[in-house]
Amino acid sequence: MLAKHRRVSVPARANKALRLLGSAVAGLLIAMAGTVAHQTQVGGAPVGLTVAGIVVLAFAIQSRVTSGKLGAILFTAALAATIFWIGLDFHKDKMIPANQLGLIWAYGSIGLAAAVVIWPSLSRKKWTSRAE
Repeated sequence: MLAKHRRVSVPARANKALRLLGSAVAGLLIAMAGTVAHQTQVGGAPVGLTVAGIVVLAFAIQSRVTSGKLGAILFTAALAATIFWIGLDFHKDKMIPANQLGLIWAYGSIGLAAAVVIWPSLSRKKWTSRAE
């Protein structure tokens, strides 16, 4: 006896592909914005780094919840690749200086996103269910 398989419609596949693409693009854009903002300090407090870290964590969770583990992996890979590329020394102009804030941004943001990827269980059901 042949097992019955549920057919996935083409629009559902396209929707999943767009969500995965959106996760990768979000990683790229957040890496760029965080790189620009991470050196901002107000009264010696690293406000830019804090805000950039919160944004990375929020979007990594959003990618994991909406697109699954693959979406979070794509987000993290795009974030890491963009930070690596931006951190390279092009014509003696570095976007990520080798100071404390720069190192925390470069490694900490990738670490936050990777923690969301390896977290045991994050599902849409857990985040959207209502306690009644």
